[in-house]
Amino acid sequence: MTMQTSQTHPITRSVRAATCAVLFLACFGSVAAQDQDQDQEVTSIGARTTLFVFGPELPFMFNVEDERLDFRWSDLATYGNTAIGTLENGAGEVIAVKREYWVADPTDPTPRALTEEITPSGVVATFVPDRKYTVSTTVDLEALQTILDEQFVDTEAFVYLFRISATLNFVEYQLTNPVPNGEILAQIDAGNSQKAVTIGTQKYTAIDVPATLVGLRAPGYLNTVLQVPYHIHFLADDRSMLGHVTDLEADDLTVEWTRVNAVNIHMWDTK
Repeated sequence: MTMQTSQTHPITRSVRAATCAVLFLACFGSVAAQDQDQDQEVTSIGARTTLFVFGPELPFMFNVEDERLDFRWSDLATYGNTAIGTLENGAGEVIAVKREYWVADPTDPTPRALTEEITPSGVVATFVPDRKYTVSTTVDLEALQTILDEQFVDTEAFVYLFRISATLNFVEYQLTNPVPNGEILAQIDAGNSQKAVTIGTQKYTAIDVPATLVGLRAPGYLNTVLQVPYHIHFLADDRSMLGHVTDLEADDLTVEWTRVNAVNIHMWDTK
């Protein structure tokens, strides 16, 4: 495996975003009648996953008049066994796999067990997959996403949570978020926040990395609440590296996934 480097505060208030709730109700209502006829790939008995969104994922898009009191990751960890997110000021990334939470940042890019770090944004869920799929061809990030979209089916209605096991022939990743500017905001407004958060960031690369990837696939109407369409982090099996995936090449990937049936949004506490 090789690599190249190219006020703590408790959660005291959570607010469910009314707009998001309306969108979800409208969207769920539109597909409910079709669900049994057109969505046979999703089992009627199995995991019913709730996604807890703290932040949300693009915190610089939301104005907070007072001081914004970020969340403590050690509190967020109680919400589930699987997570992806960032650290305060966008400097660092977090991934949780099977309730093991790991963090890395540019000053210390080797993963370490999470302790008292805080975050402006994170996504946590208890992941119990009810579908499994094998990708046997060699794919890059774009091709992988196309294949996943074919499996997920209702990508304009639902969020999907997935975990992938694979040896990454190549992976490019970042450990920081960009400083907002006109180019980034234009990409977000255009509905591609996945690309926007990679603009102008330092990239790291590695080859031959056995790893686990954790990701979300979110519909366009959740842009800024979640990164759309995809948000993927990886953790090397030997815990030597982690990060936000910006590109990859891999084959023989094993994908486990489930459809998210509820999104619970927690906003920042302020003075």
